[in-house]
Amino acid sequence: GKLLDVLAGHEGPISGLSFSPVTSLLASSSWDKSVRLWDIFKSKGEVEALPQSSDVLCVAFRPDGKELCCSLLDGQLAFWDAMTGEMKYTIEGRKDIIGGRRHDEARAAKNSTHALSFSSICYSADGSCILAGGNSKFVCIYEISQKILLKKFVISNNLSLDGVLE
Repeated sequence: GKLLDVLAGHEGPISGLSFSPVTSLLASSSWDKSVRLWDIFKSKGEVEALPQSSDVLCVAFRPDGKELCCSLLDGQLAFWDAMTGEMKYTIEGRKDIIGGRRHDEARAAKNSTHALSFSSICYSADGSCILAGGNSKFVCIYEISQKILLKKFVISNNLSLDGVLE
């Protein structure tokens, strides 16, 4: 492999990358509280910065490439128009992902800071829902147009690290 280009601009660590499924855009998320959109086939990689209210943990394009979602450290899911760079809306997910405490943790789940944001997001195939999961036992499915939690799955109640004991 040969290095073709270096895309520079973030001031903090890169936390996520996502290619648009239909255009030449690459979205990068960072702990510098921004998402950047890069047109990778333009010379010097044209970039548009989308400022966020908190550090960005991950980013995903909707299957039609027209919308972008990013997960923020404060528990929000922010939705952006990928063509205009305008914020469309947010979904507050912090209360949906809270639940349970670690066996070695003295604080109650509602006071804990270990599971208050989503570290992984993915659109459904039709783009109408977003799945979000993180450092918690829950995976949440949100219906995007109504901005509501459709379903919250408990993916594990296993207390064993090796996955043998229930």
